[in-house]
Amino acid sequence: MSTAIKLIMQEWKAFEYNAPDYIFAGPMKNDIFHWHAIIIGPPDTPFADGIFNLDIIYSYEHPFKAPKCTMKTKIFHPNISSNGKISISILEDDWRPVFTIEKILLSISSILDTPIMDHPINRKAARCFRENRNTYNSIVRKYTSKYANGSSTDSENEQDIPKMLHTDTDSKNEQDPLPKMLHTETNNPLFDFLRFILFFLTILALLIFDSYKFFK
Repeated sequence: MSTAIKLIMQEWKAFEYNAPDYIFAGPMKNDIFHWHAIIIGPPDTPFADGIFNLDIIYSYEHPFKAPKCTMKTKIFHPNISSNGKISISILEDDWRPVFTIEKILLSISSILDTPIMDHPINRKAARCFRENRNTYNSIVRKYTSKYANGSSTDSENEQDIPKMLHTDTDSKNEQDPLPKMLHTETNNPLFDFLRFILFFLTILALLIFDSYKFFK
């Protein structure tokens, strides 16, 4: 067994015992290097109660090379690109071998409502965040409601940017700054809550099943 595999398995065990209840992660099927993670949006933010899925691929050079983390849920955020690339320093130049999957997910969770504005990768989201915070929060809520509700099957991260974010001399004639697709919201809180619980139990069951198969 390679050193990388041993370390990843140790991380997995530590994560299952110590991780807070708003981040989840575990290997997919029988590939210890390929993980699926979930971050629950921070409360009292436009991301609140959102279920954000991430794809994590460890390097065979772990822990000396940062894992590749991709946001699979569509999201409007200055530090996350339209194809899901997450731009934070600990996954780039500031990576250290002591960093764990828990540290990575906590860092990503922390930037959701507090983006790093000196390091934006999504310029439209960054400009909206700087120039009109209310509009930014509204767009984020729309994305969270539509794409981070646990039922979206679209794994791509293409963003439908509101027209008001584009330079347009005729913008005054636009009656609605948001795309029509962003106006679909769930109006039944109880249904949303039950759907979230069902999704959480499904993920938990899959992680337990995969753990059983791996150590069998």
